[in-house]
Amino acid sequence: MKTTFEIIKMSLGDPVTIAVLLILSCFSVFAWGIIITKYLSLKSKMSANIRFYKIFERINHFGGMENVSASTSKCPLRTITDAVLEEAKNLSPFVTVETLSPRSEMLEDTIQREVEACRLADDSKLSFLAMASNVSPFFGLFGTVWGIMQSFYEIGTHGSADLSVVAPGIAVALVTTVAGLLAAIPASIAYNYFVSRNTRQEIFYYNFASRLLSLFKRGDLLAIEKFCEAREITKR
Repeated sequence: MKTTFEIIKMSLGDPVTIAVLLILSCFSVFAWGIIITKYLSLKSKMSANIRFYKIFERINHFGGMENVSASTSKCPLRTITDAVLEEAKNLSPFVTVETLSPRSEMLEDTIQREVEACRLADDSKLSFLAMASNVSPFFGLFGTVWGIMQSFYEIGTHGSADLSVVAPGIAVALVTTVAGLLAAIPASIAYNYFVSRNTRQEIFYYNFASRLLSLFKRGDLLAIEKFCEAREITKR
């Protein structure tokens, strides 16, 4: 441990090394901030979505969705539902066989937009994690190359390639490599984790939206069937 602190102390004597370590420190701090906030946000959204979906499963007609939306906390599933309900209000209350398909298509467009908006929100700031995981090792490598150059300069200055002359400089140079890996590895793991979870969440959103759209279509079909039955009774 004492040797480690001595190496770090030595590395702080070079302005280039200091600059590289500061950049890597910023990458690491921001990356961990994003990791923590995204994890807490994901956990909160998943809990709210599960509560919403459990209530949704008890609904067997589209008209009951307003009560579900009003009685639950804000979450992606509620956002999708609210957008679909708002679009449905703009549709004519009269349903015919000719308008059945266009009505569904309009809601499908709304669902597509809302799911994509939810995915964009889930993926926000993940680009920084990708950048940090890709760039940090190169900053570490730059610091290492710079340190080795300094070691060669020391060899030229002292006129000796003795290990006692070269080793300290190389040890200092490798500090930036370690710092680059410490910044890159957590960012890379977190990025892949969140992308995977967000992809599964997106599939979940589409599955939910498909069931919601089925409720709407079922309502339209029932309306047409009732109209046809009433017309048959009138003819009799």
